[in-house]
Amino acid sequence: MSAIDRLYDINNQAIKKSINIDDSLYKKLIDLTQNKFDATISELINVCIEEYADKNHPTYYEKPNRETVTYRSIMLRENNIDWLNKANKKTGITVTRLINAAIKEFLDNLK
Repeated sequence: MSAIDRLYDINNQAIKKSINIDDSLYKKLIDLTQNKFDATISELINVCIEEYADKNHPTYYEKPNRETVTYRSIMLRENNIDWLNKANKKTGITVTRLINAAIKEFLDNLK
């Protein structure tokens, strides 16, 4: 990937969306923004979705037992929203579960 590929096209705007994110996943994202990456939570989530979309094999990520979730507002890129909606229609997996799966897979791959 070249440096120019890291920039977003002006037409790929970030749009505010509210979704339920598993609290344990969100806490790990907070830790990454404070200790590893110079990025916002929204930027990290967009990267998670992009990595997940590149794999193009969405799977259902079940909310763990006793896991709490919080309704959070994040900024998602239009291209990511489009992919999530298409994946939802194709698989029947909710957008919330797709986003949580993308985050979980991203975090698992960091180890």
